Amino acid sequence: MINRQSLSKEQVLYAINNKEFPDEIIKSANKVVVIMTQDWCPQWQDLQKWVYDIDTNEDINIYDVIYNNTDYFDEFRNFKENVWGNRLIPYLRYYQDGKLINESNYVNEQKFKEILQI
Repeated sequence: MINRQSLSKEQVLYAINNKEFPDEIIKSANKVVVIMTQDWCPQWQDLQKWVYDIDTNEDINIYDVIYNNTDYFDEFRNFKENVWGNRLIPYLRYYQDGKLINESNYVNEQKFKEILQI
């Protein structure tokens, strides 16, 4: 089952300050995906059509942050681009057992399932 939540401002600021999301996020399930994007992005608009409806027997937590309409936009974008080295959107980070296992930008459903092995 896919469980969707949005990241809070505090959780995003934690990532900026600690270079990683808090354990309450990355250890919230065996498999976790964090999606960072901006609402105008066509690839995000496509991704959200299927990513929350994937049929799986596993519990997978997907967190998202649509940061272009936030008061921390510049701070987070600069962090994402300069610390994590990713200038594209959407940007996805994949975790298993609390450890980062992969990163990607837009992927199709098949590739998403391959990365998570579901």
